[in-house]
Amino acid sequence: MDIRRVVVVDDHRMFTEALAVTLSAEADLRVVGRTTPDAPDLPGLVARLRPDVVTIDLVPLGEPPSALLGRLIAARPEVKVVVLTASRDVRQVIEAARAGADAWLSKESPSADLVATIRAVCAGHTCYPSVHLGAVLRALAAGSRQVGEPGDPLAALSTRERRVLAAMVDGVSGPDLAAELDVSVGTVRTHIHNVFAKLGVHSRLEAVKVARAAGMRPYA
Repeated sequence: MDIRRVVVVDDHRMFTEALAVTLSAEADLRVVGRTTPDAPDLPGLVARLRPDVVTIDLVPLGEPPSALLGRLIAARPEVKVVVLTASRDVRQVIEAARAGADAWLSKESPSADLVATIRAVCAGHTCYPSVHLGAVLRALAAGSRQVGEPGDPLAALSTRERRVLAAMVDGVSGPDLAAELDVSVGTVRTHIHNVFAKLGVHSRLEAVKVARAAGMRPYA
């Protein structure tokens, strides 16, 4: 059984403690850290603890949610991010998706839904509420139309970068791709950053959207 490592990030201590107990009761989940969104070295903590998943509430911190999520993902590009919040602001949902969050879940949801969401994102799925999904997809589609060259938005990618992008389309994790390509996870991260830069995107979700719009199919 694969054990998924989870870091819980929330500004309410009692909530994080209760959530840690709930998640740790699952045989395939292990909470390896708890902290607050305003922790001074949150990205460093994520890099050190090497979680598979971070659950985080996007509380007002004096910076856009995209900046916080961007710092987390930059610290560990292969991490899956589940936004667990009471907010229903569709603008924040779209911003989180653009920044690379893999899921958005209400704090009012049953704990079983959170467990299922964590397992789903670890399997390569993206989970957003159906009420917001249309707005998210429209926003990402509008962004992808502004990206890249008029003919082929993927033309600037190298052969290896195309392989990495295809792996993202397939939902392959960074470590699994590193093993398949016989390179380090750090090298895969570098390729991912290069793909983002060449496509003009900021998240895996946006990169996959551009790839699919350009006709990329799962790698074979």
